[in-house]
Amino acid sequence: MSLRAAVLSIGDELTLGQIAERNAGWIAQEFLRHGVLVFEHRTVRDDRESIASALLQLAGESEIIVVTGGLGPTDDDLTREALADALGGVDLVEDAHSRAALRQRFEERGRPMPAMNAKQALCPVGARCIANPNGTAPGLSARVGQSLVFCLPGPPNEMQPMIRSDVLPIIDSLVGAAGGVQSSVCAIHSCGLPESVAAERIRPMMDRSANPLAGTTASGAIVTARIRATGSAAHDGSIERAVQEIERAWAPYVFGRDETTLAHAVGEVLMRTKDKVVVAESCTGGGIGAFFTSAAGSSEWFSGGWITYSNEMKVRMLGVAPELIEADGAVSQSVACAMALGAAIRANVRFAVSATGIAGPEGGTESKPVGTVWLAVADRRETNPSNITRARRFVFPGDRATVRERTVRVAAQLVRLAAIGESDVPVLWEVPMSAESSRNIR
Repeated sequence: MSLRAAVLSIGDELTLGQIAERNAGWIAQEFLRHGVLVFEHRTVRDDRESIASALLQLAGESEIIVVTGGLGPTDDDLTREALADALGGVDLVEDAHSRAALRQRFEERGRPMPAMNAKQALCPVGARCIANPNGTAPGLSARVGQSLVFCLPGPPNEMQPMIRSDVLPIIDSLVGAAGGVQSSVCAIHSCGLPESVAAERIRPMMDRSANPLAGTTASGAIVTARIRATGSAAHDGSIERAVQEIERAWAPYVFGRDETTLAHAVGEVLMRTKDKVVVAESCTGGGIGAFFTSAAGSSEWFSGGWITYSNEMKVRMLGVAPELIEADGAVSQSVACAMALGAAIRANVRFAVSATGIAGPEGGTESKPVGTVWLAVADRRETNPSNITRARRFVFPGDRATVRERTVRVAAQLVRLAAIGESDVPVLWEVPMSAESSRNIR
C-alpha cells in the first residue's frame, strides 16, 4: 500500500488571505517525485486548539504530515505547543543543542540573543529537533499515532533545504519499505498562447481516463501543462512521448520544462546565438530588466537598458524624435519602434525590446484604453531594413500591477520569439493591426 501525506500550513496571514500559501504545492511535487502522494492541503489560523485538532485528524488519515509555520519566537507562534497537545499534553523541554545553535547564530551577527527567542529551543517530550542552518527556528519531528509529523519553519528558504536534508531521506526509506506511488510528473511551460487554445490542442490528453494525464493552469501570460503518468506509464517512456507531443502542439510558444523560467529560456537562446539584449522601458519602470536579471548568469546576454518614463527622457536618452511623440503620442507604434531601435544602436547589441503604455488606473482614452501597451523588438541583424523593428499593440486586462506583470512577460517572450525566428506568430492579448499599419513597421 502506498504512503499518503498531508500538508498543514499555519498562520492567520494565510487564512485571512494577506499572503498566498506557496509551500504546500512545492512539498507535494517533491513528495510525488519520491513516491508519496499528498492527498490534502489544509490551512489553519494561529490557534493552539485548531492546530492540535487538525494534527490529530490528519494523523488518522495519513502516514506523513508536514506542518509549516508557527515556529517563531512570538506569542502567536503556537505550533510546538499544539504538537505537545497532540502528543497527549506532554511538557516542553529545552533542547540544549538548539539553544546553543540559537546563541551562536546571534553571536555571529554581533547581537545578544533576545530572551523571547529562547522559546524556539523548546521541544515536546518525545519529539526531536531538526537543525535549521538558514534561520532561528529549529524544526520538530514526532510520531502522532501512526503518522510521522515534521514541523518546519514557514519561509521557503528555510523550509526547502530542511525538506531535502532531513525529510526526504526518511521518506525514501519509508517508501522502500512500504512501496510508493509509481508516478512520474513533468510541467511544460508556454507564454502567449490562450489557455483555451492550448487546452484544445491537447484535449485528448486531458481526458480523465488518459494515462499520462495532462491538465493546464494559467498564471499571467504563462500557460503550463502539468502531466502525470502512473503505473507502467511512469517508466516506459510514455511520459516523455506525451511531453514531446505537447511541445509540438504548443510550438513555438513553449519555452521550457519544470524549473525552467521564461527569463532562463531567453538567456539560453541568446547564449546559443551569442547575442545580447537591452531594454527601453516606460510603463514597466524597469520591470523587464529586473525580470531578465532574475536569471543567474544574465550578465552574459543582458547588457542593461533605459527607463525613459517621461517624454523628455525618451528624446534625450533614446533619440526619439519629438515630432513622433507630438504626432502619435508616447503610447504608439512609432515611438515604441524608435525607443527599441535607439536602445539597440546606443548599446551596440543585436536585440532591444521597448515598452510604452497606459498601465492605469487612470490615463486611458477611448482610442487608448487603460491596458494599452505597445511592445517593439529591434533586431539589428535583420537584413530587410523595413523589418529591423517590429511593434505590436496589446490591451492587457487587469489592474495596474497585472498590466505591468503581463507586459513584462510578453516582452520577454517577444525577444525569445525574435531570436528563434518566430517574430510573426500572434500572441495573447495582441490587437491585430491593419495591413497598411503593419507595413509601416515591418
